[in-house]
Amino acid sequence: MLGDRLGLTIDVRGDRSIRADGSVRGRRIVVEIDGTRDRGGFARNFFGINTISSRNRREKWHTMAAVGITGESAMTGEIHSAVDVRDPAWNPREYNPRNGRKVWSEPTQLAQRLLTAETHESLMSISDDVQIRVEPNAIRIVDDSTAIPDSGPNYVAGSLIHHFTGPIPPWPERALIGPTWWIDLLCDLADSAER
Repeated sequence: MLGDRLGLTIDVRGDRSIRADGSVRGRRIVVEIDGTRDRGGFARNFFGINTISSRNRREKWHTMAAVGITGESAMTGEIHSAVDVRDPAWNPREYNPRNGRKVWSEPTQLAQRLLTAETHESLMSISDDVQIRVEPNAIRIVDDSTAIPDSGPNYVAGSLIHHFTGPIPPWPERALIGPTWWIDLLCDLADSAER
């Protein structure tokens, strides 16, 4: 469904592994998502083992999304968006992704060159900590995370790219909006890298 909408070729490599390849906004895009299933689920269900540790088993997810840069970027480095728990604005009792969130780059000149007001605002509004690599020929996110698949109706997927920022739309759009949001963000950064 998403592949058709964006014009991507989807290669399903297993029940928890895909590769999407194609062109978005005139740029080459590659997205790979690989998940590992909790191996203890069968024993837990079959033998009735239901301890707290067995209920909180987590799936591991590896996500890579890359957008090509035409020509070669003059700058390379990393852009970070993360919550600093030492910041006085951070309050663990109040859910607000902006509390204590910082956006910075290494080297610092990278942020001055690539971040516009819109991309900075997008990076301030996400709920996950993220690291974006600026390479000579691509803007890339690589994320390794975990998720509890039985965590209730809010669980969509363990991959970072499925986490949408903004008002949550109804189904089935909810499952599709996250990837396009992240791809657009990477394309916006690639546009800035080529200026």
